[in-house]
Amino acid sequence: MEFRELPEATRAIMHERGWTQARLGESWGRTQAWVSLVAGGKQDVGFNRLSRLLARVGYEVVIRRKIDEAEVKRRAFLTGMATVTLIPSADGNPYRDPDYVGAIAEKVNRSLYESGGLTGFQNASRHLRRVQNAVAGSRDTRLLGSASALARQVSLVQYDARRLPQAQEAGKLAVAFARAGQDHDARVGALNELAMFYAYQGDGRRGEWYARQALALPEISPAWEARASLQLGRALGLLGEKRHSAMSLDRAREVGTDLTDFQYADLIGGVGVALYDQGSWKAAHDALHEAVERISPLSPLLGANYLARQVQAAFQASEPLLAAELTTTLTRVAPLVSSARLDGYLTEVMTLSTPWRDVPEVKDTREQIRALLT
Repeated sequence: MEFRELPEATRAIMHERGWTQARLGESWGRTQAWVSLVAGGKQDVGFNRLSRLLARVGYEVVIRRKIDEAEVKRRAFLTGMATVTLIPSADGNPYRDPDYVGAIAEKVNRSLYESGGLTGFQNASRHLRRVQNAVAGSRDTRLLGSASALARQVSLVQYDARRLPQAQEAGKLAVAFARAGQDHDARVGALNELAMFYAYQGDGRRGEWYARQALALPEISPAWEARASLQLGRALGLLGEKRHSAMSLDRAREVGTDLTDFQYADLIGGVGVALYDQGSWKAAHDALHEAVERISPLSPLLGANYLARQVQAAFQASEPLLAAELTTTLTRVAPLVSSARLDGYLTEVMTLSTPWRDVPEVKDTREQIRALLT
């Protein structure tokens, strides 16, 4: 592919690989906000820097004599047609087109973090089945990379829908596609998510195994090391190894300082969940509070889920009035997303609040939650 402008190239690279702005930013060592400015044509990039950034993702800058205007218009027309129609592979199966599969992965990702996993669960799962059939036996590394990206996003949708066996199978499929396509980062990401799925299920042993698999891969970036260390810390906490868990969680914070705002907020939320699993209610509450403040403007889904965990931590710490205050905010946010995980957390909040059900503030919030669950 050829591009005449950097914004066009930036968007095409993300589309081709099924990457988000945050993921491209990781490869470039920049933030999601910076990539957004570049993609929108609002960030100037010098020639030398441009050459280095494009080289990191397999592209190069080419200087040639300017072609005539008629040729420019013809190419623009053909490019526009290809964009609109998403021309499939020669055999007519669009799921063998890396760009098409990458675009679906991006759409599934956007839908998940905006509105929750239940909304697009059926469509996402159907796309994955079709891709799995189309990719069987393929040696096209670009297609395999896009298929891995889609499998990862679908696994997260299934996880949020609390379809854990399906999420785990999709995660394993993402690992297999990434390995076959030699996509190092995608493999690390899928292993991390498998560790998270098993930890959510309370299976610390499998969570530890997948997290250590991710950390053992060569040349792991600081961003991925931070997230794998988080998952290892959570798994070790479930296994009762609190000292080693604390070391891993500290390591996650230490190497996660260069993450994008969204990634860092999600990391801190994960630390809060890990501390909650260990019964460290006050520390869990503080970490979850920080995560909610940072991530709510970026993702209604994660903001609501972390806020629900914060409410649980407040009840566990025997602070019913604080929990009731937080629940009032939660009941305003929860209707914005469709998440089976969130529904599960709300049900747990009802159970945890039972000892204080006669406290007026708690009684009111229990009625609000009950209305959401019916």
